[in-house]
Amino acid sequence: MRSALVGLHAADPTHRAVSRLDRANAQWVHLDAAAFARYVEEAVTDADGLDIVGATAALQREPRAHHPVRMLVGPDFVALKISHSYGDAGPVNALLHELVKAAAEGRAASIRPSLPHRGALLKAWFKEIVRKPDRWKQGLNLPRPPRPTPEPQRPWSDDITWRTTHSAEALVQMRKWRDENAPGVTTSAITFAAFAAALRDLGANPNLSGGIFLADARRFLDKGVDIDSDFCMGMWLSPEDMTDPATIHRMLKAELAVPRILSVMVLEETKIVVGGTKSMPDPYPTEIAETVRARHTFSNQGRHDGLADLPWAAEPAERHNFSVPTLCEPDGVALATSEMNGVLHLDATFHASTFDPSLMAKALEMVCTDPAGLIMASR
Repeated sequence: MRSALVGLHAADPTHRAVSRLDRANAQWVHLDAAAFARYVEEAVTDADGLDIVGATAALQREPRAHHPVRMLVGPDFVALKISHSYGDAGPVNALLHELVKAAAEGRAASIRPSLPHRGALLKAWFKEIVRKPDRWKQGLNLPRPPRPTPEPQRPWSDDITWRTTHSAEALVQMRKWRDENAPGVTTSAITFAAFAAALRDLGANPNLSGGIFLADARRFLDKGVDIDSDFCMGMWLSPEDMTDPATIHRMLKAELAVPRILSVMVLEETKIVVGGTKSMPDPYPTEIAETVRARHTFSNQGRHDGLADLPWAAEPAERHNFSVPTLCEPDGVALATSEMNGVLHLDATFHASTFDPSLMAKALEMVCTDPAGLIMASR
């Protein structure tokens, strides 16, 4: 894996994957061949006896550093930690695919140079909102989560963790239920609703007034504009019923018809320009409400079938495809969904100091075992 990256550096020493991340100044630092040869020794290390779960947990807890790409390599897995500065799920999967293929074939990785896309966001924002007066009111009305009300507090410390499961049958069940009950609804909306219902049924006291929904804004770019970095954003949205897939589907469809997501992204970019750098996350608090309501973040990464031709040692139903963020709010539960070769993969990230890990594991299992039952029980 190191050799694949060294080969990539030799071909393109300015590529983000082989550059150093200067977080303090929000810039990329390019290295010469000798410096990168030393740098890659730290970027790619042996898993040292850890299995895939242990390696993923180790990377999740590892402090943010100057590596945009950090890897633990085991005998039958690769664990990859990627900075958001590098990219979102699309570019990351492309990088992962090429690195694994190159390492397996004993060659240098070959990834096209990073594409300049300065102004693409502003152009999309002007085209979709500014130049359409009928969209001004909605397009500039930025969604905000409700302000928390003062509550009694208890001591708290972060203990980020995650639980995962996958199923080769869940998507079949979801599509069958959809065809019979809610034609046109996406399986991601069904998954989100079923997970909210599972947390409710298990007594996790979820906040069903809304949640953060992540979306890819590339759909609003001009034809031929290809962004190979991070172009996703999460927004607080409030469907009428968080346990009804049809309601979630209609809300997301309406939201993307007038892309407020672009306004949110422009605002965030403006903050970075004005502030000079992209700030680091605030430190975790030392207290949390005595009665916690689970706050959802939903991320659907779509199909990862592009990874199908990697040298897998197992059939699709037995493969693991984890997607685990390294940051989560104290009262947050971040659900990431993906599909690979017909298999649904689910990951829930949260703090074990807030929520019982066994309860979260049970919720994921309920979604994969009987998603239709969870949804119909809410009607």
